Amino acid sequence: MAVYNTSGFLFKIGSPLTAVPGIVDASVTLTLETVDVTEIGNADRAFVNGIRTGSASGNLYYDQGNAQVAALESAVRAGTTVACEFTLHANATITATAYVTSWSPSVAVSDVVRVAFELQFTGAYTIA
Repeated sequence: MAVYNTSGFLFKIGSPLTAVPGIVDASVTLTLETVDVTEIGNADRAFVNGIRTGSASGNLYYDQGNAQVAALESAVRAGTTVACEFTLHANATITATAYVTSWSPSVAVSDVVRVAFELQFTGAYTIA
């Protein structure tokens, strides 16, 4: 079993895709809905594949002067999509178009300003 460290992780947005700095943590969730097609009289449930979707979330250090951070913040206000790419390691990249559905800055005593964000993929995503 291969084990990968996070040194190769990148979160990029925009066109051209440019790395977002200050990522503290991030996660990507890919889901597939299923549709129940069980018929009356069947003893076992049967399903077919349905709609795929994906989402991502994470935390970053807030730097409004950075163009990528400002673009994420602007997208949530404007309701526009952003092109995004998550490079998990050298052999795993997920590319999608997404809405920024949550942008939550937070502050604490003796700490730096952080932002929790959430993205909802729209349309097809790719895995390479």
